[in-house]
Amino acid sequence: MSDAKLAAGGHPPAAILHGSDTGFSEVPGTRFEMRENGLQSASGGAYTARIFRATSGGAVAPAMHWHDAAFQYVHVLKGEIEFQLDGGARRTLRAGDAIWQPKGCLHCVTYVSADLELLEIFSPAEIATIRVNE
Repeated sequence: MSDAKLAAGGHPPAAILHGSDTGFSEVPGTRFEMRENGLQSASGGAYTARIFRATSGGAVAPAMHWHDAAFQYVHVLKGEIEFQLDGGARRTLRAGDAIWQPKGCLHCVTYVSADLELLEIFSPAEIATIRVNE
């Protein structure tokens, strides 16, 4: 990538990402498997877009945590997921629903349907998850 392209727009050039070319991998200790669609590489680590899908449905033992991401967006593609945000009421998100969580927003997942699929976008791509009740 040339310096001229970076200087003109301040970012890498546009890229077509073929997430369907990547396989899903298990997320250890969860009910999820995940695949990253190539955005992390294309953006030089500035962003990541991941598809998560449930490997089984049902109640999830709450594990309150937050992420040190500057940006976190979750969009439910299929099924449903129940969150608890900042220790408040539980909220159910269904296909088409989304949530934006600012940095430091305490949350946990309390339920997932067996058919859940969601898109999660973070910036930057590499973030830490800080657990608060373990």
